[in-house]
Amino acid sequence: MTETKNEQQPHSFKRKLGNITYTVKVHFSKDTDKTFEDRVQNLIINVYSSGH
Repeated sequence: MTETKNEQQPHSFKRKLGNITYTVKVHFSKDTDKTFEDRVQNLIINVYSSGH
């Protein structure tokens, strides 16, 4: 299987808050059975449970 250029680069997105633009890059292990949605859901749960 040949990886495309898009698969080799990390997922990222940009958000502007006030005068600052933040770039968030997300890296995940390829050796897992969790989906992207599972990972994001766990991230959200962890952020809210920690009080941030």
